[in-house]
Amino acid sequence: MASNSVSPARPTSANENLLQVTSHLQALSGLLGGQADAAIWRRDVPVGVQSWLDSLPAAQLPTGRFLVKAADVSACITGLCEAAGLSPHPARDWLCEDTARLALYICDAFDAPYIRLRLEAVSDDACRKFHIDNLVSRLICTYRGPGTQISLDTSESDPSPIHDVPTGAPILLKGRLWPQSQDLTLRHRSPPISGTGITRLVLVLEGASEKDAAAAEHDVWYARH
Repeated sequence: MASNSVSPARPTSANENLLQVTSHLQALSGLLGGQADAAIWRRDVPVGVQSWLDSLPAAQLPTGRFLVKAADVSACITGLCEAAGLSPHPARDWLCEDTARLALYICDAFDAPYIRLRLEAVSDDACRKFHIDNLVSRLICTYRGPGTQISLDTSESDPSPIHDVPTGAPILLKGRLWPQSQDLTLRHRSPPISGTGITRLVLVLEGASEKDAAAAEHDVWYARH
């Protein structure tokens, strides 16, 4: 299976309209207003931040799953870092601030009062099958390790070509509950890494309404102290 990085200027896909790439965070959701199934914010993570993230022992990667107000996301991630034993560091500050920026953007873009936030250390082949999520939309940002893989090939097995979202680049994906989403084509998956010794750090954000929050089964309510 061929696997390629997504070009910052020209999406390498069978149908360029289904995958858009922007250099501006604020343009992400707007790009989904047309034919696009997904949009990527192509950016560079500061070198010092990436080297700090890559150097962390896998056991010290901050992890958690919460329902949280956007204004409290930075404090929530800071708490996860402290619980993981990570000392104050400029790169840690950047991670907390970046997560908060992405969460606030999702809340504003989708008029959502809450964020469903998942920060995971992944070392297996979780979500290894290509799929479309059964929700309105989802933002995924891989801070460490190989990024999310995407494909426009609808084959049930061994799709080709496969493209890699760059590490540090957030991707906003339409789900099956997006209005008029019956013709979605682009699918995604976590890259297979089992047995490689790689541990990824992946952020997943979804806007949540009062009704969504009340029905949450697997998320912890975060209350800022």
